[in-house]
Amino acid sequence: MSREFPWLWKVESRRFLWLLGLTFALIVTFQYIELPYAISSIFSSTKIPISRNSTSLIGDSTSAMAPSPLGDDEEVEVDQIFDSSVNSSAPAILPITATLPPLLPTLKENATAPAPRAKSPAALPGLNPSLVKENATSPTPSAKPPAALPGLNPSLVKENATAPAPSAEASAALPDLNPSLVKENATAPATSAKAPVALPGINSFPVKENVTLPTTSKVPERNPTKKNVGDASSIVRFVPDVKENAKMPDSGVMSISDMSKQLRQNRISHNRLAKKPKWVTKPDLELLQAKYDIENAPIDDKDPLLYAPLYRNVSMFKRSYELMEKILKVYAYKEGNKPIMHSPILRGIYASEGWFMKIIESNNNKFVTKDPAKAHLFYLPFSSRMLEVTLYVQDSHSHRNLIKYLKDYIDFISAKYPFWNRTSGADHFLAACHDWAPSETRKHMAKSIRALCNSDVKEGFVFGKDTSLPETFVRDPKKPLSNMGGKSANQRPILAFFAGKPDHGYLRPILLSYWGNNKDPDLKIFGKLPRTKGNKNYLQFMKTSKYCICAKGFEVNSPRVVEAIFYDCVPVIISDNFVPPFFEVLNWESFAIFIPEKDIPNLKKILMSIPERRYRSMQMRVKKVQKHFLWHAKPEKYDMFHMILHSIWYNRVFQISV
Repeated sequence: MSREFPWLWKVESRRFLWLLGLTFALIVTFQYIELPYAISSIFSSTKIPISRNSTSLIGDSTSAMAPSPLGDDEEVEVDQIFDSSVNSSAPAILPITATLPPLLPTLKENATAPAPRAKSPAALPGLNPSLVKENATSPTPSAKPPAALPGLNPSLVKENATAPAPSAEASAALPDLNPSLVKENATAPATSAKAPVALPGINSFPVKENVTLPTTSKVPERNPTKKNVGDASSIVRFVPDVKENAKMPDSGVMSISDMSKQLRQNRISHNRLAKKPKWVTKPDLELLQAKYDIENAPIDDKDPLLYAPLYRNVSMFKRSYELMEKILKVYAYKEGNKPIMHSPILRGIYASEGWFMKIIESNNNKFVTKDPAKAHLFYLPFSSRMLEVTLYVQDSHSHRNLIKYLKDYIDFISAKYPFWNRTSGADHFLAACHDWAPSETRKHMAKSIRALCNSDVKEGFVFGKDTSLPETFVRDPKKPLSNMGGKSANQRPILAFFAGKPDHGYLRPILLSYWGNNKDPDLKIFGKLPRTKGNKNYLQFMKTSKYCICAKGFEVNSPRVVEAIFYDCVPVIISDNFVPPFFEVLNWESFAIFIPEKDIPNLKKILMSIPERRYRSMQMRVKKVQKHFLWHAKPEKYDMFHMILHSIWYNRVFQISV
């Protein structure tokens, strides 16, 4: 009996070790293949969970400083997930065919979408061969090549990088990959996807009758569209759930480099900014094709009209501008009563919104279409200045009736037309220069593209969706270009100049306390200058100073930024969290100086540290960028009107998702 115990002990120990090893192997295997996720993916074809090893660009609070307009608990779509591995040179292509079928039934019955090819990737029809660089390495097709899908973006492949082959499971390429990772001199890979095909039989949108528009003499009722619209009562306008007083989470200062990073991040995660349309139209597909063409623009930095250092990517800007001129169509709503609607102000510091309204509503504007079914963008023709003049009750300190008026206008057009509801307003835009415009439009126009003079990061400005509208002080609408220009670089004896109301905000008293009252002979820092005919004193200082101080007032924006450029003076912008105009395309640091507000005591030291050679280079660039900041009674190529419209177009192109 005593002999059997050692033998039994050995047998049982051996079995125990085998069982332990098998259990460990199973655990390792389950963790490696992530079986729970594999099982869940079998039963769910439209939503996928986020892996531990992948980072979702949607709802990533650490990578984006601006708050998302969408809720954090919203389920993540398949085409919103990207592989963010540090070592990957191109984004992972995920199967998204399951997300496409819901879009197709919304088209007209006789509309046919292009059938996906399963054999080999075809070249884009009508694609300019010059878009494909000579030294590009095209992706190797796998055993099951991806089917054609509109707007494939191969431009994520960085310089001299070889894109990995798409996986065998990939059945479609994402149409909305990140354009911001394209390097300025990057070589575009060979095309491997089909261009979007125009869908025949796009619905012609009915216009409902008997809808009463709110008037300016009496603030309209809260729901004016429910009275005389007939079946319009079933229409529910989408109102995004956005906090009215939303602020940037971080209370600090966002530098220009931080703004550029935020712009790139928002370009990647643009699905947070633009809701997919309820149905696809031909203009949507044209925007997808434009997006592809811009991302794969041929390198062209020799255009004599476009000085390359002024731009983030001169090739992309040039291609985008060409496409805008070629295909863009804007529908301007005719509804609305004067003076709030259709009443442009062409004089003073709010002139930008007025000049833009005047030109876009002119009869001979080539961008405007009378057929809304052909429109890529929809213009909301209200004046933020006239809204304040007409409706604001003095000393009430309340903007509620102004906000209500705009809400009622949106309710009206969304009941009469289907366009707002199709995209939740993402293809609608406004141009507003009054200081209150951000707060007045933040809630009910949260999805729309807002061109704002008061482009304050902390007032809800969204990079990649909103754009900064230049604030221009037009003294004579009949001669908007009078007195333009200034002295040459070697005829500017004054180091820096500023003049303005000393009690206009908190910053100017600080500036004057350090440098005012001729405390330094090189710095001409004044309060309000004595009024002279034609404001000659002010203009003479601008024309003979090397640097023109653009200090904020009550808000971040100031007409001095454009004035400095107008008079060939290098702008010195002292305004924390101010997004400068045309930020999407211009490289502002190449021709302007940005000084944090906290560094006002070091103002002279900073300016004196700039080498003379660099100053001359910046002043030369100010002269070259000047054409983008000029108003003309008859618009000219690359002028202020075209640049504002281009920034709106550019942001819409890179938001488009179907």
